[in-house]
Amino acid sequence: MSWRIGVCTGVCTERPILGILDAIDASGVRGLEFSTPTHHFAPWEPAQVDAVAARLHGSPLVPVSMHAPFGGRLDLSDGDPHRLQDTIQTVLASAQALSRLGGRVLVAHPTDIVRAGEDVLARLERAAASLRTLTQGCKRLGVTLAIESPLPHLVGGHPDEFAWLLERVGPDARVCLDTGHTSLGGHWHRFVELAGDRLVHVHAHDNHGHFDDHLPPGEGRIDWHDITRTLQQVRYTGWIILELKCPEEPLVGYFARAFEQAHRLLNGGERRELAS
Repeated sequence: MSWRIGVCTGVCTERPILGILDAIDASGVRGLEFSTPTHHFAPWEPAQVDAVAARLHGSPLVPVSMHAPFGGRLDLSDGDPHRLQDTIQTVLASAQALSRLGGRVLVAHPTDIVRAGEDVLARLERAAASLRTLTQGCKRLGVTLAIESPLPHLVGGHPDEFAWLLERVGPDARVCLDTGHTSLGGHWHRFVELAGDRLVHVHAHDNHGHFDDHLPPGEGRIDWHDITRTLQQVRYTGWIILELKCPEEPLVGYFARAFEQAHRLLNGGERRELAS
């Protein structure tokens, strides 16, 4: 099969989204995941959502997904009930923006808290409760919440912790697998097994085995033939979204090169499919 491959807009987090959309459009890539760093795109701001909707109108770009805001005070395992409620409302506002823009998958981090020194079970319990609320809230908006596989040193980043989360979130839980995160932990196959038919989204990027480098596929150590084989085995039919670091080279050529490399590695040289 030939997977549809898109790209995240947040490649350079300080650059406003409209300029990035222009570069993606010019590169020939069609599928979009909206990223939400504050200086890039704030989906809780109606004027910004209006501007993105206007830019997409009549264009060949295809809204696929959005990465829910995270980091700093935005954490779904927060022990402060007021901050936690603010985070949940911010994520739901993002889901509303995604629905308006025509995308269907909202990706959320369970938590970005480093495991060492933490009460892991308490963090997991709060994250699971938050994710249950968000899963149902997204469902009412016609959006699917996909829980992302965390980095291995974060709470939820071990397969056993992630399995616990999925069980507590319940039967509506869906999964986004991140190739970089799971490869750094050496757990790609286990996470694929855990996700099973709940897998609805994939973030793809490469690394050299030590840090979360967010390189284009083929520029690190990840075995992309293995990635392809396992996704075929579980009959994955969703999008593969490239989640890349900010480059030194011009963005248009960077997006085009990353897409072609990913297409070659993941689709085995089959006919180029930008979107459908």
